[in-house]
Amino acid sequence: MTLFQLLLIAAVVIAATLAVRFLPGERSLALKRIFAILFVAAAVFAILFPNVLTAVAHFFGIGRGTDLLLYLFIVAMLTFAVATVRAKARSDARVTDLARAVALMEARFEEGTTRADRNPTAAAEAAESEQDGPQE
Repeated sequence: MTLFQLLLIAAVVIAATLAVRFLPGERSLALKRIFAILFVAAAVFAILFPNVLTAVAHFFGIGRGTDLLLYLFIVAMLTFAVATVRAKARSDARVTDLARAVALMEARFEEGTTRADRNPTAAAEAAESEQDGPQE
């Protein structure tokens, strides 16, 4: 094993560990861990045995193992891009729903304040009856 292979394996393990620890989403944590372990195992295997990767590439009709890695990387990046766009759309929808809810609450609050401004006697009587409690 060369020094570069050792450093590359360490980088892959560290990157996978950080990705699993700091990415949000409790629902899919087990799935993330499984994929991280599989990724690390495949990456370490490809680093230690690059000729096997070339043999796998030849099996699929691809000339070199590096080309196979490039194609897999392109597919992974497209998948990541689609997942990111979908997550952003869900987040934008949540923000829109929250903004609507806040706007409705503010409108109701202002409506109640405006009624009290128009008829201060009724507002004062209502406040007094709330302070006195229920009448028996």
